[in-house]
Amino acid sequence: MLEQPAFGRRLRAFRRERGLSQTQLATGGLSTGYLSRLESGTRPVPTRRVVEHLCRRLGVPPSAFETRPCQSLAQTLAVAASSAHPARAAGDLAALLDSGADRLDPALRWLALWLLAGVRHEESQYEDEHELLVELTALSETIGNPELIVRALTRLSRCSRMLGDTTRACAEAAAAHRLAGGLSAADRSAVLHALIRAETEAGRPAEARAHIGELGEITAEPEPPRPAPAVRRS
Repeated sequence: MLEQPAFGRRLRAFRRERGLSQTQLATGGLSTGYLSRLESGTRPVPTRRVVEHLCRRLGVPPSAFETRPCQSLAQTLAVAASSAHPARAAGDLAALLDSGADRLDPALRWLALWLLAGVRHEESQYEDEHELLVELTALSETIGNPELIVRALTRLSRCSRMLGDTTRACAEAAAAHRLAGGLSAADRSAVLHALIRAETEAGRPAEARAHIGELGEITAEPEPPRPAPAVRRS
């Protein structure tokens, strides 16, 4: 059986995949407060009877809450990334991240956090997304790759803005902007879009206008020449 907080994360993922509220899942023997603490990991793993009750409500076998030692983070990540519905693998992915699996492979962990944060965004679970993006940004800085740092900070800024913290969103986008100078036009444009939105919502119109002008310069940059198509000789 999974330990906490991995058990709670998998439980929450199963519940969300089925479109159930905590109240709906708790119906029939559990309190909503208990279920909430169980999902957050502040309550220990429940008894077998409670697990069986949850499995009946969710339509999954008890084995769904067991550890899967034969499946590495790389395998789980491959399944999630290649799936048309990556949210279905979110529970396994979150559980493996919590367990510290493949912790010594920063690149795999980065990809897992990026994908899981995207799932949480699609679910409008912005607080969970923000927590994942904070870790993603820290990991990006440890890896030391400017592209990864800029992309993580850009998404973190957007999430902070969704949570209503425009001051933090501006700071995160500004940090990404300082690092994005030598990156691709696509990366620089993404940073500027995030920065302009944050500055506009934070009531900084002059700064936003200046960055709109910078964005216009980037979009006006000529595309690199494309190689001429090969001519087939008869």
